[in-house]
Amino acid sequence: MAWSDARHANRDIFAQRISATGDVQWQADGIPICDLPSSQSWPLMVSDSEGGAILVWGDTRHGNQDSYAQRIDGNGNKVWDPEGIPVCTHPTLQDDLNVIADGKGGVIVVWEDWRNGNQDIYAQRIDSTGNPLWETNGVPVYSGDGDQYDPVLIADGQGGAIFAWWDISTPDWNIFAQRLSADGHQMWNAAEGPVPVCTATGNQGAPVAVSDASGGVFFVWSDYRNDPNFYTTAQLYAQRITAEGHVLWEKDGIPICELPINQQQPYCVHDGSGGFIVVWWDERDIFADIYAQRINENGEALWNDKNAQFQKGGMPVCTGAGVQRLPQIVPTEEPAGTIVYWLDYREDFGDSTEDAIYAQRLDADGKPLWEINGIPVCHAPKEQITPQAVSTRGNAAIVVWSDARGSDYDIYIQRIP
Repeated sequence: MAWSDARHANRDIFAQRISATGDVQWQADGIPICDLPSSQSWPLMVSDSEGGAILVWGDTRHGNQDSYAQRIDGNGNKVWDPEGIPVCTHPTLQDDLNVIADGKGGVIVVWEDWRNGNQDIYAQRIDSTGNPLWETNGVPVYSGDGDQYDPVLIADGQGGAIFAWWDISTPDWNIFAQRLSADGHQMWNAAEGPVPVCTATGNQGAPVAVSDASGGVFFVWSDYRNDPNFYTTAQLYAQRITAEGHVLWEKDGIPICELPINQQQPYCVHDGSGGFIVVWWDERDIFADIYAQRINENGEALWNDKNAQFQKGGMPVCTGAGVQRLPQIVPTEEPAGTIVYWLDYREDFGDSTEDAIYAQRLDADGKPLWEINGIPVCHAPKEQITPQAVSTRGNAAIVVWSDARGSDYDIYIQRIP
């Protein structure tokens, strides 16, 4: 795991490796990945397919925020230039990085970029030796009118990637997608522009993406087409697009949840059978709770709560006291099984913030296998925030988070069996 660390006053990037038994593998409190006098922040990390990792972060060593990358081996040794290799150092702002492994031992990075006077989407691919494979400072995924935000991407299995973002070049905010080949060329409707994922009336934003295991992609987003006011009530919609850029489902997408209540923060994984599983929080019971749904390759909802008034409202993951937020999900070894984890405020009272991290395991039918409303991953005093998890053997997950139980924020980790 890697994090942004202020032990030297400015922010640096540190990393640590933990064994399957919970033992620290590298030096206590982590190894520095980049600790230059400038600020480095918000590291992202992918596997290098050889027991190590590639890290990408925002970096202000040249004044404005650029992006740099480093590869480390399983022993924590730096493989590339000791100070990192540049992903993009164009003298304008690069922000909101996102990364994936390219499936060939390298990494593909996407970001928001201001070089054209408005916010566009650019990307770069770096191979396993640290060499940029596309143009210096990246190639445009989209560089049209208006501003584009929140880029997401998945690998296409051939060294390229499929991207999506939300676009405010028109009065309505819409979702668009594009695919770049392994050599960085646009593959979908390059002459006419990117593929419209959703251009319905009203605003759409915050897309997430998951592979359909056939070279294409599922997109899920927050959609305000039925919002009676401005940005008060979103619903979740989804669309499937083939590797060739063809839209397969109903124009502008299908609803994930039929309830006309606020649904937010979707997070998806592939279900291992051609579809996907999505989790979110919504306010059907006033305070935000966690729900999940499984959608097959044809866009049909597979999980129906027979005890609920609305059969297409998803399966409850946590409807406990207080507010639940930031649901995320990892697959288990069991087919279509998952572990969901989230921030939980059931112990938040008065003026103190006592958020905790809880988790629940679901079977292939969406039924909870652990205690109703989840088990605590950590409910130590004070805050636990920004959890991230990976699945591991034995239908388990390992969760890492930032924790305020001490005099400042530290990093803790736990395995959920």
